[in-house]
Amino acid sequence: MSKGRGLAMAGPKSPWGEGDGAAEVDPPRAEDNAGDTDKPDAATAPRPLNPWLPPAPSDAERRAANIDDLFRQRAKLRPGGGAPFKRSWLSLLAAGLVAVWIGGTSVHYLGKGEQGLVTTFGRFDRAVGPGLTLTLPWPAQILSIRNVTKIEETVLPNKDGENLMLTRDRQLIDLTAKVRWRVTDLSRFAYASADTAALVARLANAEVHAAVAEQRFDELNEGQRRGELHQLIAARSQAAIDALKLGVRIEGVEVVRAGPPQKLVDAFRKVGEAREAARQEVSKATAAAQKILSDANVEADEFESVYVQYQASPEITRKRRYYEAMERVLVNNKVVVGGTNATVDVAPPAPTATAATPSPTGAP
Repeated sequence: MSKGRGLAMAGPKSPWGEGDGAAEVDPPRAEDNAGDTDKPDAATAPRPLNPWLPPAPSDAERRAANIDDLFRQRAKLRPGGGAPFKRSWLSLLAAGLVAVWIGGTSVHYLGKGEQGLVTTFGRFDRAVGPGLTLTLPWPAQILSIRNVTKIEETVLPNKDGENLMLTRDRQLIDLTAKVRWRVTDLSRFAYASADTAALVARLANAEVHAAVAEQRFDELNEGQRRGELHQLIAARSQAAIDALKLGVRIEGVEVVRAGPPQKLVDAFRKVGEAREAARQEVSKATAAAQKILSDANVEADEFESVYVQYQASPEITRKRRYYEAMERVLVNNKVVVGGTNATVDVAPPAPTATAATPSPTGAP
């Protein structure tokens, strides 16, 4: 009966424990607990669970989080508020770096006139041309690109100072040549030799020496037959390159310098000046000889015409020639007096409008 009085329901239960509908709990009495030794003491009896009440000091650790715990957990998830966001940021950064690595080393674009060689772990795989090319990421595959339309220039010999070569007439000449070439087959050029460009230079240099040995010093020094020399060097160099399959085409050869050794520059300069003076004298003598020959031809033609006239009328022709000779003699205004050798200078006659023509039959 005493146990029935422990709880009395006045209405529906309320979590606030007060007011209408709250559960009323009578305080336990001593007589009710006197005969019941199994019931716990009032001080140790569990309180009703209420999430809106603060926990009592004697209560055990709560397993459900209160409102402060929820706000504290949310603050940890904000940017810069805890380790979870840092781990997410590092993951995004690592993913971006991987994407850049794959895209930057796998996608390639070759422009016009470019060729590329793809190697897989250091071994040749294939050759690619202009356009978009896909490869495996580095270092699995590597693409080497070269512009095969670019003209390369190599100076021969490739050294400073004098470049002395022996000519056909056993004289030394300081000669430098320039070879222009370009790559036609990139795979052959890349794998035919460890340094194919240096090999091309050595082959062309050998052909330059061979071609110079077939020329005379004066021809090289004065620039004679320079075009034939260029064609000879280019043809022989191309033949040697094709025999070795280097994938190179010779575009042209040019001799940029040809002269005597440095110690003989002054001597050859004086020789050149003497030769130039000799050429000038020979030119003057040739011009004079041509003039004399031309005058002689004119006189011969004139004699032939006079001789024809003389044969037709000898007396008249003789007198006309006599008057012409006297006219040439008296042109200096000198008159012969009598039959002696004395001469008298006279003033030239005044010019007249008309000059009398001497008669062929008149006295001189």
